[in-house]
Amino acid sequence: MKFNPDEIKEATKGDFDAAWNEGKKYVPNPGINEKYPRISLKYGKPHPVFDTIQKLREAYMRMGFEEFMNPIIVEDRDIHKQFGYEALAVLDRCFYIGGLPRPNVGISDERIIQIKNILGDIGDEGVEKIRLILHSYKKGEIEGDDLVPEMASGLKVADSKVAIMIDHVFPEFKSLVPVSSQNTLRSHMTSGWFISLGEMCEYRKVPLRLFSVDRGFRREQAEDATRLMAYYSASCVIMDENVSVEDGKAVAAGLLSQFGFSNFTFRPDEKRSKYYVPDTQTEVFAYHPKLVGSKTKYKDGWVEVATFGIYSPSALSQYNIPYPVMNLGMGVERLAMIL
Repeated sequence: MKFNPDEIKEATKGDFDAAWNEGKKYVPNPGINEKYPRISLKYGKPHPVFDTIQKLREAYMRMGFEEFMNPIIVEDRDIHKQFGYEALAVLDRCFYIGGLPRPNVGISDERIIQIKNILGDIGDEGVEKIRLILHSYKKGEIEGDDLVPEMASGLKVADSKVAIMIDHVFPEFKSLVPVSSQNTLRSHMTSGWFISLGEMCEYRKVPLRLFSVDRGFRREQAEDATRLMAYYSASCVIMDENVSVEDGKAVAAGLLSQFGFSNFTFRPDEKRSKYYVPDTQTEVFAYHPKLVGSKTKYKDGWVEVATFGIYSPSALSQYNIPYPVMNLGMGVERLAMIL
């Protein structure tokens, strides 16, 4: 049933618990012909990005690559190990992971009165239960999302009343400021590959041909058609004793030809990232006939679609990796947009 958001917001301000309980009246009670199992669902439509991800997964596996999951949380010390003196520039675009500290909450006589005014006469025993639960929360024995249910269960009162009590009696919870850790959200799939390959050297034999299509996060100043704070990267690696730039060319052509691209050309990348061997970082340009004459900057049919290079021994050695590694990556959203 359709409802008026403005009315609900006003009611919530006045009495959150009452407004929350009133939500039940907006859930209809369907007639017998609108109930399961008489109703059925029709086939839906995939999102272009996830449709492209699935096609990329299939394309990689047709080329003999094994799917892999890389760490998404990366310590900043790993960024220093991988990027050398470029690390600070890379970390500037990383999201650091933070969390709220757990306050040391005391219960004064004034607060006891406030608690009983909201929850009713819970007695000294109830106040002591609140004190013990808050202490357990402080020590990490109770998680944040279990705090209200734990109190409600122990005191045998409605969880909505407990939530109101915490909000009104303990303002410390509302004034908490997040504290950053040394962990970052992965900004480059490369950060995960170094960690994963370093561990796999202990129990996997070369050659290794791995791919991963997963999230990356970058602290962009603004989002637009070419920059996203959260994006998908389609990345692969080949680790073997004799890996060269030619492997990158072969993988790029084999992968992208499955999406209708042809006539590939390879150009040196001016970025020269320090985690690649000098003069191996390469941009991949491909020709797609459907782009010819289009109202885009790719109207000549040529578009940059991927980058590859050979990981630097200087970075690989930080993880005790003794083999050369070719890495190729592309942005999924970019490919989906082109297609």
